[in-house]
Amino acid sequence: MGITVELLPGDDPDQDASADLRIRTVPGSFADGFPLTRVSLTRFVGSAFNLEPGQLYEVEISLTDPDFGPIDGVVVMQQQATRAEFAMPAFSRRLVVHPTGSGTTCSDAIPCSLSEALSQVGPGDEIVLQDGVYYEGDFNLPISGTSAMPIAIRADTGTAPVMDGSYNQTFIWTAGAQGTYSTQVSEPDPHLVTSNGERLYPYQNISDLQNQIWGLAGFTASGTTVTVKLDGGINPNTTNMVIARHNSAFHVGRDYWIFDGITFRHYGGGSFAKAIYIDDGSFTTIQNCSFQINDSGIGIKRASHQNLIQDNEFFDTVFMWPWDAVKAGSQLETGGVVVYDPMTGRGNVIRRNVFHDYFDGLQSCPGNDNGPLTNEMDIYENEVYRAGDDGLSADGVCSNVRIWRNRFHDVLVGISLAPILEGPVYALRNEVSRTGAGNSIYTGYPFKFNVGSQPTSGMMYLFHNTSDAIYPGNHGFDIKSPGTWQGIVSRNNIWVGTDYGLRDANTSQPLDMDYDLIWNDGLNHLVRWGAVNYTTLLDFQSGTGQNTQGIESDPMFVDRMNGNLTLSTSSNAIDQGLIIPGINDGFSGLAPDLGAHEWSELQTPYDAWRLTSQDPGYQSAYDHNGDQIIDIRDFI
Repeated sequence: MGITVELLPGDDPDQDASADLRIRTVPGSFADGFPLTRVSLTRFVGSAFNLEPGQLYEVEISLTDPDFGPIDGVVVMQQQATRAEFAMPAFSRRLVVHPTGSGTTCSDAIPCSLSEALSQVGPGDEIVLQDGVYYEGDFNLPISGTSAMPIAIRADTGTAPVMDGSYNQTFIWTAGAQGTYSTQVSEPDPHLVTSNGERLYPYQNISDLQNQIWGLAGFTASGTTVTVKLDGGINPNTTNMVIARHNSAFHVGRDYWIFDGITFRHYGGGSFAKAIYIDDGSFTTIQNCSFQINDSGIGIKRASHQNLIQDNEFFDTVFMWPWDAVKAGSQLETGGVVVYDPMTGRGNVIRRNVFHDYFDGLQSCPGNDNGPLTNEMDIYENEVYRAGDDGLSADGVCSNVRIWRNRFHDVLVGISLAPILEGPVYALRNEVSRTGAGNSIYTGYPFKFNVGSQPTSGMMYLFHNTSDAIYPGNHGFDIKSPGTWQGIVSRNNIWVGTDYGLRDANTSQPLDMDYDLIWNDGLNHLVRWGAVNYTTLLDFQSGTGQNTQGIESDPMFVDRMNGNLTLSTSSNAIDQGLIIPGINDGFSGLAPDLGAHEWSELQTPYDAWRLTSQDPGYQSAYDHNGDQIIDIRDFI
């Protein structure tokens, strides 16, 4: 739940006031939350975590001003319910379509076309796609559903329909100069061409293609002429060639639509192509779908609120393209989900998806314009792997963006926060491993902050993340230069490098680090701080005052080489964390554990107990939920 407190300009002109949060269920008792963050002269922003869906809560904000100004001692309260969990509704009418459907009946026995079903559909209806490949696209949704009667386009039970944005034809390719071949299409400027299921690189001109300046098989398009050059001079007439025709499958400018169980592939006709374009559309649910080799899977723009993207797979084939080649005008940095400018929508959720074989796995914020309010976006429980640059590009205007329990591996960078304009951004319990992957000259790192000449970033909170570089020559936590930011707060993280455990090349910028585990397999250079090497954590603490309650220790993951970064029973990271109200409530043991995973399994009979002193000579045993289970004073 996002919380914003607006002040008057004269309430706190020196901006030294603070805003503390308490929250409770209604009815229920108040518990402390994480304090709000000052983001401007007139605004505090914060979030309440670990809430239940569809539950009414009461929020209490206490304002304190050391100058005893007009807001000092003010307490504001408000009640608000969280969103209910999504549930597929019962539909009132079933419109059945088939790739060869015709007529207006739209029944199981006599299916119609997709365009016909869209012309008939109304609130509470479902359009059911039978098996087959639908070589169609650029549909504008005709009508909105309602909260009680959404509209669905979904796969029929037991089927796997495919929406395909390419031409349904075999092309005749004519040989040209220097191993190139050309053909004609009916729509100008396709941006996506594949050969045997692999995307071809979009060269900017015929000369670059003929010389394959990036060492990649590729194509160029001039009007309706498409020219390709495959590796080894292979004749494209002997391969399976696909050329994109449609820019998108569906343009979602309406509300309350559901897409379920559909494969979307080959949408790349023209610039800024994407399979589903949510443009001034809200309350859309996209689930159980597969997005295969599209310029982007899903694009979101303008006033698009509370859309839910869940349980989908997104992939392409560009992971090993040279980093410089992708940057050189390919227009393929966006990944599976992209957020365009302007994006004033709030409350969008991206969860439980898989993204792989992209340059950037996905994006979460507009570059320049998110309107006058906070984003309120949640990105959680996703898996991102084989990304040639950022697993998640959370760059741009991000305010109250929450990134939690995601797993990033085999990426160059896990999460990019470069820059975070306004803030705050919360990165909680994410797991980042095998950084430095892809085809570039750069070492990898879990979080990116360096932004060159970009504006100053807002506050960034990194709590309970696990970073394990694994690949040689990479650092557990790497802060590069240049860049400026309001602050980075790091607590209860695990930073494991194969070179430095921590390297900070931008020590002029604020870093508040404590209770973090830093490790680099016992090498004699644990931390590099500016131009200074620190051999041990004690030296680093003495020299900088940072991480005074942290530890230097092998975290003892269960099976790091096979991707299991949970803590073993012998890990020194257990019970070493700081209690952060509203963030790690409900921990097991004596204190929160470090890293993304809380260890709570009962490995031995002794682990069934934890002892807490009550008074001299008296101790009680508690289980891992904190419930007193037996009086054992006689056994001590």
